[in-house]
Amino acid sequence: MFDTKIAIVLRDDLAVWQKLNVTAFLTSGIVARTRAFSASANEDAAGNLYNALAIQPMIVLGADRDLIKTI
Repeated sequence: MFDTKIAIVLRDDLAVWQKLNVTAFLTSGIVARTRAFSASANEDAAGNLYNALAIQPMIVLGADRDLIKTI
């Protein structure tokens, strides 16, 4: 269904909170830069508005320093 996917590769020696922080930061930059990756804003039945979310499949992987250099 999708021609592209988003892949985030993180160093595997980061603390869990750092992995989450880096993933959120990088993902927001990708979505903000490339509007084709995001859907329109959402509204629920009560009229609450929600920001657009990424519509592309996303893969988050871990790798050591040398593998990240290769990637």
